[in-house]
Amino acid sequence: MGRDEDPTAADGPVVGRTRGLLPRWVVLAYGTGAVGWVLVDRILLTWLFYFYITAPAEGGEPLMLPLVFGGVMFAGRVVDALADPVIARLSDNHRGRRGRRLPFLLVSAVPYVAVFIALFHPPMVGRSPVNALYLGVGLALYFTLFTAYVGPYLALLADLSGTTADRVDLSTSKAVATLVGAAVALIVSGLLVEAVGVVAMVWMLGLIAVVLLLVPLRIPERRFAHAEPATMPLVEAVRTTLTNRPFVVVLIGANALWFGFNIISLNVPLYATSLLGLSEGAVAVLMGALFGVCLVAFPVVNRISKRVGLKRVMIASLVGFAVVFPLIALFPTPPFGLPHLAFGVIVMAIAGIPLAGFFIVPDAIIAAVADLELERSGQRREGMYFGVNGLTLKINLGISTLVSGALLQFAGDPVGLQLTGPVSAVAVAIGALVFLRYPEADVEAARAAVRPDATA
Repeated sequence: MGRDEDPTAADGPVVGRTRGLLPRWVVLAYGTGAVGWVLVDRILLTWLFYFYITAPAEGGEPLMLPLVFGGVMFAGRVVDALADPVIARLSDNHRGRRGRRLPFLLVSAVPYVAVFIALFHPPMVGRSPVNALYLGVGLALYFTLFTAYVGPYLALLADLSGTTADRVDLSTSKAVATLVGAAVALIVSGLLVEAVGVVAMVWMLGLIAVVLLLVPLRIPERRFAHAEPATMPLVEAVRTTLTNRPFVVVLIGANALWFGFNIISLNVPLYATSLLGLSEGAVAVLMGALFGVCLVAFPVVNRISKRVGLKRVMIASLVGFAVVFPLIALFPTPPFGLPHLAFGVIVMAIAGIPLAGFFIVPDAIIAAVADLELERSGQRREGMYFGVNGLTLKINLGISTLVSGALLQFAGDPVGLQLTGPVSAVAVAIGALVFLRYPEADVEAARAAVRPDATA
């Protein structure tokens, strides 16, 4: 049944509607792709840092110093960031038999995973400038291929969603998939590393990811997404996107959140081993607590987001992280005489509540403000909105990785690790203050004027 055939097409306002118009299988197929890229990306962000700054074999010399790794990662992120608007423009303007987005998913999926696996095969044993060069080039390729898949994938969310309910459902499907991918990356990977080592784990999970990345290709994009390809040149497209005031507010707030969250997620294995004195396998227990609570919270966040709007849920998530992150500073000496593992599990479980909002809300908000472009320029350019967001986000992630490496190298162990919690809390608190200025009511009113089916 198409959108214009839906019998509930006049069911009331955007906020309050709980059922979308897309078939359930489309929502599920869309989410499955996220399992693949989140699985790969989380493994890379969790274990690559650990792999390169610790001895790759017992008695071996670490491949590089933490600050050197942070610098190389930052350089890779800069190259990656420059690819975002270019790929976004190509995707928005693409005219193909299968649509604007799916061709990019098709050509990037396999090379993306191949480069991911290659990053865990440095050419030299021990510390060497060759390894730094190899890592830098490899990361530039990896992140560019990541963008070639994920940029059009995220833009597809906006293309497919005709109502707020569809947008929240697609975001929730992606969020559940993100949780599954991250859980496997952080829980299963920890167990596999303990059993077979980092490199074998990367091969095993990388091959599974390839299959998952190809599932969204089953979606008939042209049937559900009716937008005409855009024609705006690259520089003008970027400039016009950055003049959308609600988008700029979202951009600043979301980047503050990602700055803090990336520092925390980057150091999870070190929290377990260095601060809590546990084994690598304990990462699975900590992540199990985090994702278990998050999974339970997903249906609640989905429903609340449709009822009260995305802004309030986003601010609540940011405030929640700002409260929880400083507790990491207490890891070496848990309060009330709690065992180290028990305290770690409690902190991670509490963090699972705001994490549910973090997984669902940001992409749905970007999809909402991207809809305003039709009124502003007469063109549908969802890809560029996610592309500009990706450009700033990846530079941000590079800087936050550099900050993390500097904290570890200059503050020492365990002080540097303890400081990551308060530093991250300050960043997400800034994000919460920025999101107070997001004009949600104005955005939804403007969307209803240019896209009447969004009120269906």
